[in-house]
Amino acid sequence: MVSEQEAVHAIPSDFDVNGASNALNDPTQILSMLDKNHDGRVTKEDLELLLTQFGIKGTAANVLSKYLFNQLDANHNGTLEASDLANAGNILWNLLQKKQNSSGY
Repeated sequence: MVSEQEAVHAIPSDFDVNGASNALNDPTQILSMLDKNHDGRVTKEDLELLLTQFGIKGTAANVLSKYLFNQLDANHNGTLEASDLANAGNILWNLLQKKQNSSGY
């Protein structure tokens, strides 16, 4: 399991906070962007692809997607539904705040 500290360190310093926050504030939009086969579910891999679209690549995308997925998958069924995604923006925002605070901003 990925720790919060690992997730904080995985966020690149040039991450587009506003773009990601706007996208992650609408769970229905996230689900429609990620749910390529229209089954109403999102996997960890789908979440990693979304992070890559926002400029988080490689190991950082993998670490963050694992952390976010574990935080969001409320019923631990291995997929995310729209109701699970409602808190995605808040979780990412909190990680970004911790990143800024640890960087001395």
